Amino acid sequence: MYDLDQLRRDANSRRLFLARMASAGLGAAAFALLDGCDSSKKVNTNGVVDPTNFPGVTGRNINDVVLNYALTLERLEANLYLQALNAASGRALTTALDSSTPSAGTTGSYTLKVPTGSISSTLSTAAFIYLVQFAYVEAAHRDFLIAALGANAAPVTSSSGNYKFATANGTPGTDLATILSNVLPLEETGVRAYLGAAGFLTDNSLVQIAGTIYSTECRHSASLEYILGIDPGPRNNIPGVPAGEKEVQTASAPNVFEKYLAPATVLTAASQAYFA
Repeated sequence: MYDLDQLRRDANSRRLFLARMASAGLGAAAFALLDGCDSSKKVNTNGVVDPTNFPGVTGRNINDVVLNYALTLERLEANLYLQALNAASGRALTTALDSSTPSAGTTGSYTLKVPTGSISSTLSTAAFIYLVQFAYVEAAHRDFLIAALGANAAPVTSSSGNYKFATANGTPGTDLATILSNVLPLEETGVRAYLGAAGFLTDNSLVQIAGTIYSTECRHSASLEYILGIDPGPRNNIPGVPAGEKEVQTASAPNVFEKYLAPATVLTAASQAYFA
């Protein structure tokens, strides 16, 4: 995680931060963040809460509330991707990401240590690359939002601060196909969560940044579905994705418009399924 003031003062930290954000599709947003934000002005004075739409999420204004909602999701995703990657590479689930970000299309120092399960031999290499790369991207999303919010970063967390998978034993699984299958509902929930929250933002620059993260989450979800042989189009009744989905109704083209989820629905479902 990064401190915004240190990023401005320290050229090395700044270059590392910008490199990580670029790899996550947030390069331009990161430049805008460093140029336009002043964390000295981000003093949280109790904050405001929108109990109807964002229960339990605080912020100085609605934009902060939406960003803290996004941070809640990205912190959850980053943690569960970390657990998934560690499980697939034979490491303890709580082992931190290696400090060196793997180059695009590579797994860096990570090696697959579990069976591939139902994933074919032709797709297994790509599947593990996706897992490694996406784990670093989700960590970059989390760090970007923390830096953007500064002193006002206040994600909703479980009472223990820990996260678990929505599986019988709370762990990712023991083969690559199962691990990715258990990550997928979280990714698809994130896609629909961003789409459902964007309309509450009143700052157009933040809408653009949210859209950037949203598009990345869409690519993650579609990539995992491709690897797992699942139809990547918008659809209802995805196992593990909260009910209460909304969509633009069209009888003639039912697979055209992406569904979206209300923030309150996502927060409730996430706390029940993933908070340890």
